[in-house]
Amino acid sequence: MSSFLDMINAEIAECWQWRMDTDPELAAALGFLDKRRSTHALDPRSPSSFEDRLAYMKEALARFQALLETGSVESLSESKRLSVDLYVDQLETYVANSKYRTYLCCLNRMEGPQTDLPLYASYLPLKTPADCAYYKAFLAASSVQIDEVIALLSVGLETKNLPAACSLDGVVSQIDGLVECGCVPFLQPAEKSETPVPEATMAEFKATVVGSVVPAFEKLRAFLVDTYIPALSTTDTPSSVRHPFKGEFYEACLKFHTTTDLSPQEVHDLGHAEVDRITREMEKIAAEEKFPDLKSYVDHLKSSPEHESPSAEALLVRYRDISSRIAPELLKLFHVKTLPRTPFTIVETPARSAAQAPAAYYLAGAGGRPGVFYVNTSSLAERRTYECDSLALHEAIPGHHTQAAVSTENDEIEDFRSFCEDRRYFEAPSRFPFYTGYIEGWGLHCEGLGDELGLYKTNADRFGRLSMEQLRACRLVVDTGLHALGWSWQRAYEFMMEKSGCTEVDARQETTRYVTWPGQACAYKVGELKLNELRRMWEVEGKGELDIRDFYHQVLTGGAVPLYILEKQIKELIAEGLAAKEAGGEGKKEEAKGSDLMAMMSFANGGSMWCKCCPVPGTPNCPERR
Repeated sequence: MSSFLDMINAEIAECWQWRMDTDPELAAALGFLDKRRSTHALDPRSPSSFEDRLAYMKEALARFQALLETGSVESLSESKRLSVDLYVDQLETYVANSKYRTYLCCLNRMEGPQTDLPLYASYLPLKTPADCAYYKAFLAASSVQIDEVIALLSVGLETKNLPAACSLDGVVSQIDGLVECGCVPFLQPAEKSETPVPEATMAEFKATVVGSVVPAFEKLRAFLVDTYIPALSTTDTPSSVRHPFKGEFYEACLKFHTTTDLSPQEVHDLGHAEVDRITREMEKIAAEEKFPDLKSYVDHLKSSPEHESPSAEALLVRYRDISSRIAPELLKLFHVKTLPRTPFTIVETPARSAAQAPAAYYLAGAGGRPGVFYVNTSSLAERRTYECDSLALHEAIPGHHTQAAVSTENDEIEDFRSFCEDRRYFEAPSRFPFYTGYIEGWGLHCEGLGDELGLYKTNADRFGRLSMEQLRACRLVVDTGLHALGWSWQRAYEFMMEKSGCTEVDARQETTRYVTWPGQACAYKVGELKLNELRRMWEVEGKGELDIRDFYHQVLTGGAVPLYILEKQIKELIAEGLAAKEAGGEGKKEEAKGSDLMAMMSFANGGSMWCKCCPVPGTPNCPERR
């Protein structure tokens, strides 16, 4: 007879397996394609498919709750009790928020088949005849999914569940770019495959793309131009304001992303307080640099050639150099055992999406694929280099790459805790939680570690860090202003220009992003403030006797969690650490040098390893390549 623990493990594992079986795009992103029990090549996106998912979730939740009544949860290990709590939270969140039907707004300037399908294509292996057959099935299914997206958008039209017009700015041009080049991004993975694809198979791929994929995008374009976009609000009023559930919907979004019960007004006020505090810090630097006021210094930084990268490659070199300098310093704050083994690469944001993309972003590695730190090299004059230190800390190490890799490398927690479904933000909050406050709070917290990790050598770099923090503080004000306090897009944009130090390009992109993803932008600062608070608690309540590396080990190794759970974990660890000290226990000493860490850590660029002696991998005169 199965034990209570065995049945819990089986239920959790079965739901995860169901997710892999149902959504192959998620499975591919996480490196689980070979573990699926189904063979369809793309996620179902029809209206009925979402009804089927909800029915499964309701059944799984009822079944699990009934199971919990048959045994003692308190008899389980601490880690397993947390898994139970998180699993229930995931199912309950999905079921409770399904009523908002956010999947009806399934297309925007950052997401949709025009961006997601080419990315998915890059995840698919092409090593065997079976791989090639699956790839062909993916290409054939692409037109089906595009038709399903049109059906979802049509239901949104009927039910008045619609995005703001600005959320679709650039989408038509993205589609035009694909159509005009014959949807080449769908063929590039096959053309660049390390295992050559047979000519006959490649000809089949091309025929499917030309005969099916291209016409499907043409059909989507016609629907958007002739029917959908004309029906959208021309005032760029956020969808949350016009949503059938109005304010309740935005509050659900805010809770989903911040994992707190803060009201929109409380978040708004917090934002103003942080903006004022950071402004004072920025004014101090401007005064030190002998500028009469903050605006003059900001104008100088935005226009000075000193802070402009001469080329896209030079900007990438800068980020690689920064990351190489951070790596050996990590041992000041992290145990060797805490740091990831998964490599990462730094590349340009794909040109087809760069105009709508942020300055930088990260996609986690999986299944042998390295993590990718994307750097936006479009509008190069706008990409000011004094912000590079902060972005590298946030997106790469010890930020998102470290957090994501450490989590996925932890075999002691279940897959649903290890892996983050980092996609389709438009579905929030009607989806599985991904605990944005923890993930983005970690990224922003890491920006604040620059001094300890040997960065921020100049006032300009320090100002860059403050300007990035100010951006996140402004988000608290603007996001709540747009979705709860009646702000217009123009008012939000003007606030960003006045307070954040953003360029016009970035301010426009940021404001439109907030309109498109209600609540998401608030998670950064809320999460960072909580992590800063917890670190101060570690140092003060720990009386300076606790190893800071133990703090970060706890933060990173348990996977993404709600902020209130992280606080509980840190408090318990402080108590345990102090008790051990009082009992005369000695912590295990760990010795490692920066050079040892550099030898252990793997950087990657494209298909080649990132050599430690050159800022650019594959330099012709590199000693490691001779």
